[in-house]
Amino acid sequence: MKQLIRSAVVLACAAGLVAAHTPAAANPWTILVSGGPYAGTYHAKADEVICFYAKDHDTYAATFRDFKANTPRSLAEGGIMVDKPYVAGAKKGDLQVAFGTDDKRSISYDVHAVPVTLTLKGKGADLAGVAKTKDGVSLQITASCAETDKV
Repeated sequence: MKQLIRSAVVLACAAGLVAAHTPAAANPWTILVSGGPYAGTYHAKADEVICFYAKDHDTYAATFRDFKANTPRSLAEGGIMVDKPYVAGAKKGDLQVAFGTDDKRSISYDVHAVPVTLTLKGKGADLAGVAKTKDGVSLQITASCAETDKV
């Protein structure tokens, strides 16, 4: 439950950043969903992906939200979050993706405390994670961040 609340807080911060910020560079974000009714490869609009470090939560994330999602199958929002990104060693984090309209979600997939990778590079980073939901749906998220906002 604590992980779910933390993820919701981080995604809410990201949604605010997306609405208020136009990134200087595009940040490609891709998800591969294997299994389930939404199986396929999806790409977020690179200019709507926000990469940030939330100091209070010690979390690095690449998230997006499509405020114009208008069908039940639209890729509406998602994120990959890395816990304790600046501590040496293996990383854990959360993967989240939701489909639907901006105000009504058809389905949301969330996995918490799974192995993820984070490669810091200059002002940005590359993030990746692969995990299965409790229903057996596989999520593979990759993101490349050119710049990082600090919140």
